[in-house]
Amino acid sequence: MLIQFMVENFRSIKEPVTLSMVSGTNNEKNVNTVRDYKLLTSAAIYGANASGKSNVLRAFSFMRSMVLNTTKVFQSTDILPHEPFRLSEETENGSSIFETVFFQNQVKYRYGFEADNKTVYSEWLFADSNGKEAKLFYRDTEDKEFYVNPEKFKEGKGVKVLPNSLFIWKCDQEGGEVSKSVLEWFSKVNLINGLKPNNYLAYTLKEMENADFRSEIVKLVRAADLGVEDIDVDEKVIAPTEFEKLPIPQKIKEKIITDGSALASIDVMVTHKKFDNTANKNGTVKFELDTDESEGTKKFFCLTAPFIDTLRSGNILLVDELESSLHPLLTLSLISLFNDPKVNKNGAQLIFATHDTNLLNQELFHKSQIWFTEKDSFGATHLTSLVEFKNIRQTDNIKKAYIQGKFGAIPYLGSFRGTE
Repeated sequence: MLIQFMVENFRSIKEPVTLSMVSGTNNEKNVNTVRDYKLLTSAAIYGANASGKSNVLRAFSFMRSMVLNTTKVFQSTDILPHEPFRLSEETENGSSIFETVFFQNQVKYRYGFEADNKTVYSEWLFADSNGKEAKLFYRDTEDKEFYVNPEKFKEGKGVKVLPNSLFIWKCDQEGGEVSKSVLEWFSKVNLINGLKPNNYLAYTLKEMENADFRSEIVKLVRAADLGVEDIDVDEKVIAPTEFEKLPIPQKIKEKIITDGSALASIDVMVTHKKFDNTANKNGTVKFELDTDESEGTKKFFCLTAPFIDTLRSGNILLVDELESSLHPLLTLSLISLFNDPKVNKNGAQLIFATHDTNLLNQELFHKSQIWFTEKDSFGATHLTSLVEFKNIRQTDNIKKAYIQGKFGAIPYLGSFRGTE
């Protein structure tokens, strides 16, 4: 599980910001206990448009991509991804810093690095299995310091690391168990964009091929009260006469024919109850998801597989614009899956950015689960927990206080009329 994440000099983030998943004091709501830590199952980030909510999530996803080397950096001439804060002369050419603290197999790790597009300037890994943190390795390119703990970290011995490479990559390539464990944890972090739910349709359709997973998806959609009784995937081979009419370049058509491949159309069909004139059910009727259902229903269906998979695997799901096209109760139902210990049995965590003020409810969230982003006069993002605001009582209407601007993180609107 995630304990905390810190980032400095990334996109709209200039100074260090830290998102903590450690529960506030005297709280038993929406937590999982790992060793002596009470870790939150979900967290919500609020803020005005362009305040940096998305960038907090992107920073975490960016670190994941770096650790897993998704850009495939292998040679000394390869360029590292780098997105510094560009509104300041002191940071636009500077390096970015990322650090994550997390539990993996009951061991608390603290891993981080500092890098720009050409050089990894520093990198570190600490581990705590018994209440005391031990340094496993530390490297500093500028100071030419490279320390590997000979007793607690047997990996990467004698391995040379390129200036633009992470040491943990090399350790994993050499079969290191600790480095493998760290990379496995980062592989559990996933970011999805709530504004583009169709990006996850193919994944959901693939998971529908598994009977157990399909049953979970149907169960979740039924519980959402969308009027859907069942869901089927209808796959049909496209006839040659119809194939010729498709808006596909002729070269691609010819290649498909040469390869002997067949194209198929996939339709998702949803079943609804049908009623007679006395309101009694007298059958069912099928509708095509893509053309006959609302955007909210389509989005909910697309998100079911990522949410179910996260809960099953005990992963971490980052969702930007979670509430887009969804009724507040549907959004609430998805969040509640993570906050329900009967459903969330494996320590999964949900971190999402939203504008949905209906969720600003202390019956739903503890104060430590609510965060706000706001930009300063220099365009830099700051991240603040509701816990940091004094005199917030359990009975306070935080939705009203937020809209009134008591926590910042809202737009200050000028006149739209112009000069009269």
